[in-house]
Amino acid sequence: MHLTIQSKKSQRGATIVLLLAMLPLLLLPLIGLAVDGTRLYIVQSKLSAAVDGAALGSGRLLGTTANTTEIAGEFLNVNFPSGYWNTSNMQRNITFTSNLGVQTISIYATVNLPLTFARMLGQTASLVSASAVATRRVTRVEIVLDRSESMNSTDPVTGANVFTTMKAGAEWFASQFTPGYDEVGLVVFSGGALVAYPTTRPYNNSPTSAGGPDKTFSTNPATQTGVIFDQLNAMDHGGGTGTPEALALAYIELQKAHNRDLAANGVDNTLNTIVLFTDGVPDAIPTYANDPTSNSLNGGSTCSYNPANSTASRQMRGYLVAPGKPPGNGNAFPGWGTTYALIRLPAYDTSGSLTTWLGGGSPGAGDLTPGAPQSSLSGCAYLGSNLKTCGSSGHNCFANDLAKVPPVDLYGYSTTGTAYTNSVMSNGTVTWSPNTGSANFGTSPTRGYDVSAAAWNETDNIGKAIRQQTAMNQIQIFTIGYSGNSGTDIGLLNRLANTPQSSSFVSTQPIGKFYLVNSTSQLISAFDAVASSLLRLAQ
Repeated sequence: MHLTIQSKKSQRGATIVLLLAMLPLLLLPLIGLAVDGTRLYIVQSKLSAAVDGAALGSGRLLGTTANTTEIAGEFLNVNFPSGYWNTSNMQRNITFTSNLGVQTISIYATVNLPLTFARMLGQTASLVSASAVATRRVTRVEIVLDRSESMNSTDPVTGANVFTTMKAGAEWFASQFTPGYDEVGLVVFSGGALVAYPTTRPYNNSPTSAGGPDKTFSTNPATQTGVIFDQLNAMDHGGGTGTPEALALAYIELQKAHNRDLAANGVDNTLNTIVLFTDGVPDAIPTYANDPTSNSLNGGSTCSYNPANSTASRQMRGYLVAPGKPPGNGNAFPGWGTTYALIRLPAYDTSGSLTTWLGGGSPGAGDLTPGAPQSSLSGCAYLGSNLKTCGSSGHNCFANDLAKVPPVDLYGYSTTGTAYTNSVMSNGTVTWSPNTGSANFGTSPTRGYDVSAAAWNETDNIGKAIRQQTAMNQIQIFTIGYSGNSGTDIGLLNRLANTPQSSSFVSTQPIGKFYLVNSTSQLISAFDAVASSLLRLAQ
């Protein structure tokens, strides 16, 4: 008997030979799958980039007369050439929709990629797909700019003039919108507010009258030419901070545009936006002082029309303003000074042109005049041009005839309540009673607090009315506050925008954004952020 004994060395050799024989069968499919996988990745990346480029490229033309679906297809063809890496049978689905002022271009594309090594596993080709969506909001925006005297200051960080930088930011912001498609308007304010664009005068505050943001605001945004840029360049500074009237006029202007477009087209699907820039706390109130329904003249007033009647020249309309800086934000109590009243309303004045009023009137004098002497009329009456009267050149001549801050403003918004305790001017212990009678309204410094508290309440109430309205599509409010001169009220600007940080946040109302600007270096970025929120293509 013979025994065959195989050494361990011989066994190992046989195993290695077997493995070497099997190696092609194991490695080649793995290598093949890696090669096919790499090709799939390359094609997928190329197709995704092509679809994204088509969405963004055609999306930039949303709102123009261009055929965006056709242009999207052209972008796709250029960015993904036919036969790229032997692909075939490209299928595309490009759709355009417009709903509630939002235009959308959606792109979905597929191609077949033949496989090489995966054929050994029974798969001859793979379907590669990619999709992208770009949206462009049809925009109706009312720009509201603070041009009070405090804006004419030097930024402590950059050394730049705040007013000049703000104007540059507003001009850049306006240039981001498309004439013939977007609708843009402009309200500027110091103690009184003024509709700077459209330029229709005399101003009519009826929501059904002509006016409102329109599509002809600019001739060439790229070069910042057109009427709205002319108005921004012409704007000067001077006076107090009449935020409430500015918001009231902005709301009226949006209603005008809505009613105009509704009448012309039978439908208005445009979403609406107010963009407010300010550096201060409201300190001015537009009033109808001797309104028979809420007469605020005191019993000892020498004015003949106490209260008024239906004759326009006997209706005392003008604004009250408290000079000085608000307490809080580093400013000590007391802050406000003696009330100035009544001062003519730039929006309705007919003695000075729009150009004159836009130039600031008489800077430092609270917009007391548009460069012309005050008029002295008998009986404390106010003409239709709303000239300051009472036979005195003093700011507060009429304030002596007031008993209190009117409980409602010129536009019907309430000035009452304690909402102002959310303001920087409240130290948590001192409160004021804006609508309580006082015999020394014109001489008591504390009445300046009452005017400012009432202006804060009024501004807050106008913001609520704007956000709660249902007669037109929702109105979103964006606020930008400059803090470099220690005057911005962060609490109020969050409340106006209805941000989640607001002390009065309501999730069912339009939610805006608040941008705090601590130096002029951040100002353009804030305008850019707002423009991006309104116009940036979203994917």
